[in-house]
Amino acid sequence: MTLIFELTYSPYEDFSAEESPVRTYSTMGTAIPGHGGGERRERALIRAALFTALSVALGFLLAAVPNVELMSLSVFLGGVFCGARIGSLVGVLSEAFFSLLNPLGPPLPPLLVAQLAGFALIGFAGGVLGPRLAPGRAGAIVVSALAGLVLTLVYDALTNVATAVIALGPRKLGEGVGGVFIAGALFMAIHAGVNTAVFAAAVLPVMKVAHAWQKGGAR
Repeated sequence: MTLIFELTYSPYEDFSAEESPVRTYSTMGTAIPGHGGGERRERALIRAALFTALSVALGFLLAAVPNVELMSLSVFLGGVFCGARIGSLVGVLSEAFFSLLNPLGPPLPPLLVAQLAGFALIGFAGGVLGPRLAPGRAGAIVVSALAGLVLTLVYDALTNVATAVIALGPRKLGEGVGGVFIAGALFMAIHAGVNTAVFAAAVLPVMKVAHAWQKGGAR
């Protein structure tokens, strides 16, 4: 059985077969009459597990490289292929495994919460933006690049605020959070720039490969 793409229901009912980025996958894993709810739930869980494992593996692969990571891309694609809600779950599980199993030790609770929220948002955004990333759809590369930029900046903003809470405490947060952002501005810029380029370069080709695979399998 093909685990990722051999699926039976399109979540993009409002799009034509040509517009849907991956025509035959499910998002919510809930039963829909005539579509085999139990089988769909099973496949949704398999996809979520695969994208979670891939994200964690990529996280550890590049853990030693500052401000360069592929977890965001993998979680975003998890949302594209699994839908917004399951994509959020992929983000939370991926970051939880990566952070809690980190050989340097887990982050303090405020930072962990910020990381989990950031990756949940990335997975959710993948599900929301998936229909706009169909092969041949106008502006798909721009949407991918902007997604990488905005989601990375939001994630870094969340983690910077959490770092300020840890370093300064809630009472002095307003006084010193600006300094934390200034101190981390260069790192944020590098991280956002790298992810913008990665999303622009990788998201659409992945969608094209999936689309071509499905067209070939449909013959």
